[in-house]
Amino acid sequence: MRPGYGMFQQQAAKMRLTPQLRKAITILQLSTPELLEVIQQEMNDNPVLEFTGNEWDAYNVSHKFQSTAVRRDHIYDPILHAASNEVSLERHLKEQLGFVKKIQPSIRKMIVFMIGNLDNNGYLVPSLNEISDVCKVDLAQAELALRILQGFEPVGVGARNLRECLLLQVQSLSECFPLVSLLIRNHLKDVADYRIHKLSTMLQVTAQEIQAAIDVIKGLNPRPGAAFHTETVPYIIPEVIIEKAGEQLVVLIHQAASPRLSVNGYYERMVKDSSDNNEATKFLFGKINSAMFFLKCLEQRRRTIFRVAQAIVEEQTDFFWKGTSHLKPMTLKCIADKLSVHESTVSRATSGKYAQTPWGIFELKHFFPSGLQMDLGNAASSERVKARIKEWIHGENHTKPYSDQKLAELMMKEGIQISRRTVTKYREELGISSSLRRKRI
Repeated sequence: MRPGYGMFQQQAAKMRLTPQLRKAITILQLSTPELLEVIQQEMNDNPVLEFTGNEWDAYNVSHKFQSTAVRRDHIYDPILHAASNEVSLERHLKEQLGFVKKIQPSIRKMIVFMIGNLDNNGYLVPSLNEISDVCKVDLAQAELALRILQGFEPVGVGARNLRECLLLQVQSLSECFPLVSLLIRNHLKDVADYRIHKLSTMLQVTAQEIQAAIDVIKGLNPRPGAAFHTETVPYIIPEVIIEKAGEQLVVLIHQAASPRLSVNGYYERMVKDSSDNNEATKFLFGKINSAMFFLKCLEQRRRTIFRVAQAIVEEQTDFFWKGTSHLKPMTLKCIADKLSVHESTVSRATSGKYAQTPWGIFELKHFFPSGLQMDLGNAASSERVKARIKEWIHGENHTKPYSDQKLAELMMKEGIQISRRTVTKYREELGISSSLRRKRI
């Protein structure tokens, strides 16, 4: 048969994502803030949707968990009762300026200008030359205004760099520390690198004196204005609540993260009782069908997240009873096989979703840590390894702190196969300094 071009009919089975399935997948993978925005937009577009109330949902769970009925009592929202810090650094400094009576109007105006040009850390951004040019005064008056500003609280405010900020704080201390001032003025880089023996030799003082001076410097505040910097604090609404109830664990879906909706009964009766096939009836019928599918997607999302959370609790029981150090390695495939779903479904159900546990709020992804091989064939989670590193460092001899290599050897003795490089990585993630910086003389 000679090859050629032509038109042929052929039947083939192919999987295609329908618009409805795409929407269901999209809703499942939305985080809580994104879902609430979608719900609000859907209610704006569809008049037949309405809220059914403010409540908590709990589904039936396996025999390992306690089944909890729907709770309709008042829900206490701690966010509404959180104290807010409305006193800004600018307001705090201007209040202090108001108590300074004998001062020239031009100097007062310049101090106000300087206060308005402090960054979030309390540092003065423009130079004195720029300030004198803008305020049309000589440099001596600008220096006087700066000295007055630097006498305000918090100590160190109005500094032009880190060195000046630390020196202002040292000068305000009741006890005199000439060595501390000397280190800040001329050897701040060596102090940051913790070169105690080099400084001891250079300044002809003992290593213990250098150590004591560095301890004083560590107690100073390099960002005096940061405590007054207020910004919008992000908070998390957990999708899942996991609580201890006696000897059982309760798994609930937080209704605030996925509010219940329903179709307005009045519109349903209007379509059901109407015998006319006019435009208004067609419009309502289409909106009701769209609303019913949207509600189905929300319910499927809730149930999927609940099933995944329940499976996580079953697999990570030790974590919820004993603490974060008992989190064991787990993969998405483990939960997917347990629930007979695809890994991508578990990934969508856990990404951007949070659970409130007895040990704090964690993203559901947190319960799928990587693992390190152990001698007996088991695996230790990275969280467990980090917990052991913290325990060892907390109990170490500060004159001879554990090096990363020593920590790796201690892990090996417990049967955890880990390299020094991995220990260094975990230590840095914990925000713990190296053994050189932890050493005390």
